[in-house]
Amino acid sequence: MPKALISPPSAALYDRDFLLWIEATIEDLRSGDMEKVDLENLIEEMTSLGKAQKNAFKGQVRALIAHILKRYYVQMPLEYHGWERTIRHIRPEIEDLVETSPSLEKNYAEILDTAYQQCLKQLQPEYKDTQFPASWQFSRELDDLLNVDFWDRDV
Repeated sequence: MPKALISPPSAALYDRDFLLWIEATIEDLRSGDMEKVDLENLIEEMTSLGKAQKNAFKGQVRALIAHILKRYYVQMPLEYHGWERTIRHIRPEIEDLVETSPSLEKNYAEILDTAYQQCLKQLQPEYKDTQFPASWQFSRELDDLLNVDFWDRDV
């Protein structure tokens, strides 16, 4: 059997079998065989990984902000426990993301205002009788977002 059929070019492999392409790329990188590395698709995948991690972080921050807003501003005492439980579950998820990629912490300052506005768009139609502030009213430090129960103190 011709070698090209057994070992297809890396770019073609990328389109046919992604997992096999990953394994072949890792093998080529480990062996230092840079001529065989499908650099174009490798760059695309690395870019996608970075975007996915930033999106996961932003999504978790957004979910946390939404639940903090509900717990602080929405007067529904029967819901407080559930919102607090969700907050307790989201916080370690964000901590794990930052532990894996500490540079996400600087990303927090860049996404806070956008994430807050997205939360408002989600929450205002659901809680029409609640007045949410137009901007984030609490500490802008990620450490505080992850550790402070804002509803337990005067802000």
